[in-house]
Amino acid sequence: MNKKIITLLFVLYSVCSFSQKYISRNGSVQFNASTPLEIINPINNHVSSVFNSENGEIVFQMNMISFKFKKALMESHFNEKYVESEKYPKSTFTGKIKDWNSIMLDGNNHNVTAVGKIIIHGIEKEIEVKGYIQKNNQNITINSEFELIISDFEIKIPKLVRDKISKKVKVKVNINLKQK
Repeated sequence: MNKKIITLLFVLYSVCSFSQKYISRNGSVQFNASTPLEIINPINNHVSSVFNSENGEIVFQMNMISFKFKKALMESHFNEKYVESEKYPKSTFTGKIKDWNSIMLDGNNHNVTAVGKIIIHGIEKEIEVKGYIQKNNQNITINSEFELIISDFEIKIPKLVRDKISKKVKVKVNINLKQK
């Protein structure tokens, strides 16, 4: 599986020299799994991404252990018991922005929909997410908000804390990419 991701990243980096590639190594993903009983809102500021503006292909990758929680115990439980970061260290999204040929990067915000595959906890799912893209000078900003269902990724939540963790997780993505 890691070989597929590395191969895909290599292909995106080495497509023809005329393609416009944008890269980020410090994007952010924040999720909210809060309930009335507990606030769970960690952030990961070490998200890597490659975007090809010629065809709308995009790849995101992050280390699960890079999520930072307000409570150390939550962070420990997240990595050891829920997402099993040692066994499943990375999460990825590989996809393409729909109808990319009709979108012009002209400095305005453009609503977009990306379709692709997300891998979390070793489970691959097809998803479609809405967001927006904007080009400023030589940079591109991509933002998105969507929901994921924890059980779709076979993440087990113990009965003792089940009421403290939302079954649906709201995910926010913010990536600022620089032209390569």
